[in-house]
Amino acid sequence: MRPSLMTAVLALTASGCATTSGFEQLYPGMTPAQVANAMGKGPARAQEFQDGSSAWYFDEDHCVLMRDNVLVAKSTTQTRTAVRTPMGSLKDQDKAFCGPPGSEGDATREQTVHTPFGTFKGTVDPAAVTEQVKNSVRNQKIPPPGMDAPDAGGQATQPTP
Repeated sequence: MRPSLMTAVLALTASGCATTSGFEQLYPGMTPAQVANAMGKGPARAQEFQDGSSAWYFDEDHCVLMRDNVLVAKSTTQTRTAVRTPMGSLKDQDKAFCGPPGSEGDATREQTVHTPFGTFKGTVDPAAVTEQVKNSVRNQKIPPPGMDAPDAGGQATQPTP
C-alpha cells in the first residue's frame, strides 16, 4: 500500500506544478507560438501598451511582455510577507506585472488578510495608516488626572445651586 500512496503523492505534486513548469522554460527571444506551446495554452488576458508591446497574463501570478512578436521579459508574483496564526493570516505580495520601461509605477501590491470573520483583499499603505493614527491621537484632548475640564485651572468645579 505504501508504493501506491507514494505514487499518488508524486502525481499530485506533478500536477500542481504543471501550470508553472512551462513558465520556467520561457526565455527572451521566444515567438508567441513558442510561448503558447511552452505554457500549453495562450494567455488568459492581454494588455496593450502605447509603445506597441503587450503583456500576456496566464493567470494572476504569471505574465510575459511581448514586443515585435518576441518575448522580452517575464514576471511572477513575489510574496514579501506571509504570517500565519491560529486567529488569521496575512500575505503581502507584489503582483506580477509586465509593462514597458517607465511603467513600473503601474505595478500593484496586494495584502490579503484571512480572519474567522472573512477574507479581506486590498492595498494598505503602512505610512498612511501610521499618519492617520497619529493624527487621530493628536486631535483628542484628554484632561490630565484630577481635572474635570481643560479650562478648570487645576481645580474641580462644582455645580451652582
